[in-house]
Amino acid sequence: MSRPIAFVLGTPRSGTTLLRVMLEGHPGLFVPPEMVLGPYETMAEREEGLSRRFWEKGGLRRALMELRGISVQAAREAVHTLREQTVREVYEQLQNEIGERMLVDKCPHLGMPDGSLERLIGWFPHARFVWIVRNPASVIRSLQNMPMAEVMLQGYPGGPTQVWEVSNTRIEAFLRDHVPEDRWARVRYEDLVTDPEPELRRAASALGIEYHPAMATPYEGERMRTGPKGARAIGDPNLAGRGKLDPSLATKWLDGFDHRTVSEGTKALASRYGYDLESLPLPGVTAIDAQLQQLFATATGLLREMDLPQDIDALEGRRFLVRMVSASLDTFTEHADPDHPVFHHGEGPTRKMFADNPDTDYHRATIRTAEGQLYKVSGTLPADATYVGVLLYGRGGRIGNRLVDDQLRPAADGSFTLYIATQDPSLDDGVWLRADGDETAIFVRQYFTDRDAQTPITLSIERIGAPPAGPLTIEGYQKGIERADRMLKAVFARTAQALQMATGMALNRFIQIPGEALFPTPDNTYQVCWYRFGRDQIMLVRSTLPESRYFSLALYNAWMESLDYLNHRVSLNHRQIQCDPDGSFEICLAHRDPGHPNWLDTTGHHAGYLLARNLLLEGEAPTFEIQVMYEHEWAEARPR
Repeated sequence: MSRPIAFVLGTPRSGTTLLRVMLEGHPGLFVPPEMVLGPYETMAEREEGLSRRFWEKGGLRRALMELRGISVQAAREAVHTLREQTVREVYEQLQNEIGERMLVDKCPHLGMPDGSLERLIGWFPHARFVWIVRNPASVIRSLQNMPMAEVMLQGYPGGPTQVWEVSNTRIEAFLRDHVPEDRWARVRYEDLVTDPEPELRRAASALGIEYHPAMATPYEGERMRTGPKGARAIGDPNLAGRGKLDPSLATKWLDGFDHRTVSEGTKALASRYGYDLESLPLPGVTAIDAQLQQLFATATGLLREMDLPQDIDALEGRRFLVRMVSASLDTFTEHADPDHPVFHHGEGPTRKMFADNPDTDYHRATIRTAEGQLYKVSGTLPADATYVGVLLYGRGGRIGNRLVDDQLRPAADGSFTLYIATQDPSLDDGVWLRADGDETAIFVRQYFTDRDAQTPITLSIERIGAPPAGPLTIEGYQKGIERADRMLKAVFARTAQALQMATGMALNRFIQIPGEALFPTPDNTYQVCWYRFGRDQIMLVRSTLPESRYFSLALYNAWMESLDYLNHRVSLNHRQIQCDPDGSFEICLAHRDPGHPNWLDTTGHHAGYLLARNLLLEGEAPTFEIQVMYEHEWAEARPR
């Protein structure tokens, strides 16, 4: 072959397609789309390889269509007739068909360390090369956001963060060791899209031709940028849709790059090519990383404060910590949009805080009343509900205004509508719950006395006039994690404060406590006892049922979590307690069932909270008599 052949080298997503189209503008060059010839020695090998990478078949077909003026089907058949030839023979045949022009083949695959470049220079000792480099930050980010990148990069060692270094190191070593300096040139993508002529002149010089102005206008003329199905050019799919060079592409992919994710070798190589990766600002998402690290640091710090002596308390403390990390993140990252609130269960069998009630469903939604928003709550109030209360919470957990079930004015079928706003919306189809302007959450609590028999409430909430939901943002998510961190600290602080108070003031006796310590149902009166008794002992609690809508006694661990009520009887309400005709009763706390009809299972705990709830209490709160005795003493004194 009398005329030299040329190759365009570069990593995937480095601008090889743009450079190809620019070179195709020169009348002395024939630069078809990526033909994927160079990586193979024979056409049979190529056919086998492209049977798995079918999307790469179109380039050679498109070249033959351009040269011969044939259809896609004819080009497909022509490629098939080449099956018995070597790749070198096909290159020579193409060069002969294009006449006086120089064949230039662009192929990013040639940067793979598979020996293909050495084979090519062996076939064509006078070959010329144009090597394009691009900021590794742009290449890596583009690869990371490219559909099916893992398939496109098959054959390259490592993932997107390694491709740039591996490919360019390979190309640089090959050119240095095998090609004279006057037969190759390195151009920069960033300069091609901002000031292309100097780069193209150096490329033309390496190819042994004169610069032509059409090279700098790649979007003039078709230049094999498109093609029919079966012969579409591969490469940058966005190229066909552009009309002129876009200088913004020089920096398009730099945002979001984290230089800490690449090797020192990549940074050093990039520096030699004029790219200072460490000068790029870290992506905004790293702020999320910092916030998460702070959240986990908070959790780690709280972990060190867990110094309760009992093994079970220490174990439950770790579980409580994990639960609270999950709860705080869930509250402020998944259910934190006040414009599009959704009721979710704030507590349940596996998420407990502030002395949750096993007989209560806690429905929570995020709201924001500071700017005069109007919220509409719709639902159906079950006729058999023990109690339903709606409560607003302000900043810092401030207890706001509330309504009780009969104040919701349900219709005959139980349906109701509730509006929440700082001013009366004067709407006839519902009840107004006044907001003070700093509310951040609404809770709807439903109390049960028999979960199996009673009907759960149905609820929905919407903000009237809310804008459409927007996309996830770094700033919004970062703010959510910050609030989650504050919640985690507050929960632990209040839990520790309650423990200190209870163990210091209420050992085996009941004291009345303010509801604010428990994120309360304000209609409740709370009495708490910190119990402690030995392994072979029981604790008897005697009292009389109060005049109230609901009354219960429930057991809690040191972290104010109700004990495992799914598998153990750890609470009894006024419908479940077996009483004497006058309402007096006796509750038995024990580590195992002694045969007492009102036994509460301490589930392996020798100490913890016993909490009495008096809902909508009429009159005085009950008084309790407590007696601790050995199991055998109770068994001996028990009536036969």
